[in-house]
Amino acid sequence: MNNYTFYNPTKLYFGPDQIENNLGACVKKYGDKVLLMYGGGSIKKNGTYDRVMKALEGVEVHEFHGIEPNPQYTTVNKATDVCKEFDCNVVLAVGGGSVIDAAKVVTQAKFYDGDCWDLVTQEASVDQGLPLIAIPTMAAAGSENDAWAVISNADTNQKLDPWGETFQPVAAFVDPTISYTVSAYQTAVGAADILSHVTDIRYFIKEHKISFIDEWMEAMCRNVIRTAPIAIAEPTNEEARETLSLASYMITGGIVDQGGSSDMPLHLTEYGIAAFYEIPHGHGIAILMPRWMQYILSDETAPAFYRFGTACMNIAEGMDVMEGAQATIDALTDWLYGKLGLESHLAAFGVEESKLHDMAVKALRGKEVVHGLTDLTLEDVENIFKMCM
Repeated sequence: MNNYTFYNPTKLYFGPDQIENNLGACVKKYGDKVLLMYGGGSIKKNGTYDRVMKALEGVEVHEFHGIEPNPQYTTVNKATDVCKEFDCNVVLAVGGGSVIDAAKVVTQAKFYDGDCWDLVTQEASVDQGLPLIAIPTMAAAGSENDAWAVISNADTNQKLDPWGETFQPVAAFVDPTISYTVSAYQTAVGAADILSHVTDIRYFIKEHKISFIDEWMEAMCRNVIRTAPIAIAEPTNEEARETLSLASYMITGGIVDQGGSSDMPLHLTEYGIAAFYEIPHGHGIAILMPRWMQYILSDETAPAFYRFGTACMNIAEGMDVMEGAQATIDALTDWLYGKLGLESHLAAFGVEESKLHDMAVKALRGKEVVHGLTDLTLEDVENIFKMCM
């Protein structure tokens, strides 16, 4: 294993009554003027907004809403203006990963006089940030438990993911019952995102990791694969929603990061798509994943794919390794596009062949290769895009 340091200061409040019982006291521990950030208004339809506002009685609340998927830096700037105008001292993000990511940058931008994009590119930095409390409304990338933020810039066709120590939420309130009203589509793309965060970043890597960590990741993947179709068919299935919510929280908190590293080839490749097209991140990942596996399938990569299949997708043991790896790719394809019902082609989102090279350039971010289970060149990334059309 590689050397590593593990520290995660986010306090988890898990369960259906935590907002009512603990949110108010948690917020007041850090401040008395809150910037409440959320997206398009679904939290008002499902009752979460009213629950939060009741818990915040006695606290001065200022709102900013309308944060879009793949949040734009211009939206973050507007939210920061509100934060500065009212001198907020706590940020409360209620929504999906996009809302939480935008809120992370606001916590730093409060103390910066320039454009927040300077902080995203890390051309500028500040050494402080407001405390952030996150209430995720769906199970996906686990932004409620990490120090990464993903922000887009339509002006420069960029999607970047800066890390900042002050981005780490001080607390996360994870209530699986909130996700009961999440649509079948958002449940599916969230599940694909969870799976990719384990496999792309932590499981399918070259570095040696002790079997215990691999088995932990396999248990997470196995349960996501099992419960996501249940949550889609039965939106209020308690066990399924709890499993997805807890898996989302755990994937990015550092526990399964121990001892390994990767360039996140699938995620960087998806960023190339999102630089030009508005496709939900989890769906872009879902389109890419089986094609990436097929593209890099070889004697070198087949054992890792086959192990994943036997551990997570009910692929029989004792097969020829290459045959077993192919069976795994086929099973994953069926899970994503059959059981989850996701569209399987980029062309359905208006992606044009003429843009594939430019997308690949954005994905590599000036590097010669993207490191992963195998290294991907610019030509490789473009070829994978072609497979996805």
